[in-house]
Amino acid sequence: MATTLNINSLPEYVNEHRDELFVKAAVDAKTLDNVELMLNVKHKDALNYLDSEVEFQAGNCGWNPSGSDTFSQRYIEVKPVEIEKEWCYLDFKEKYMNHQLRFEAGRESLPFEEKIVESNMAAIKDALEDLVWNGDATIGISGFIADVDAVDGNGVTFNAGDTATQKVDAMVAALTSKMLKKGVNLFVAPTLFRQYIMESNSGCCANRPVIDAASEKITYFGDSRITIIPVSGLETTGDIVAATKDALVYGTDIEGSESVYRLWFDEKEQKFMFRVLFNAGTAVKYPDEVILGA
Repeated sequence: MATTLNINSLPEYVNEHRDELFVKAAVDAKTLDNVELMLNVKHKDALNYLDSEVEFQAGNCGWNPSGSDTFSQRYIEVKPVEIEKEWCYLDFKEKYMNHQLRFEAGRESLPFEEKIVESNMAAIKDALEDLVWNGDATIGISGFIADVDAVDGNGVTFNAGDTATQKVDAMVAALTSKMLKKGVNLFVAPTLFRQYIMESNSGCCANRPVIDAASEKITYFGDSRITIIPVSGLETTGDIVAATKDALVYGTDIEGSESVYRLWFDEKEQKFMFRVLFNAGTAVKYPDEVILGA
């Protein structure tokens, strides 16, 4: 008697790769690599300044002192930023990753622990990029845009129909000779950065080379003192910030503390706990070396 195999009631097979978990790639965080880092800031620190002026006089045998030396201060204030999460490992028992669980006291496990941590650390990096530019009123952090706006009384105003090139050129035209001597970063949104490259490449190739759209930063054509840098924190605003290399300051206590985490199993709560803690704050170090374009 022939046997029959009836599998019509089974759903189509889906290969889940149950030992694989794909983490979304993080947006590149570039801001902290291109501003001044101030360490050991616990709460509020002073930025101390000395501005000296001299006066030339005709040489003579008398003594007639002139000129001035002015001491002043600005401040940077940091706030503690905390990320806390918890996961009950038993929540995974009815899901596809349950094969990674261990039901034995003292051997509890969090499925895909490494991937979960990796995903959260990437999310923190992205969120910090937005925080340093746009601030967070609930934490008390102002952000660079508000910091620059507060001290820049002669900002650049863009017109509604301006192209990316026109916006960048307007910012360049507003730069002072003092800023150019030190070198200037033009921080722009990634979208505007790509538009600027497309517009620049449309004029290629007789008078300028083709620019790679994958570039992390580019030099303004015709002036090596100006660097254009795309930062994701400006994506939602469309603003452009021009600043000398050390005009913007990010304050924190310990360098890289935003990348240090603690993950532990709480015996009482029967949950895995995740925590990151760091200080963060922003300030303008040299008010006359920053320009906001909006």
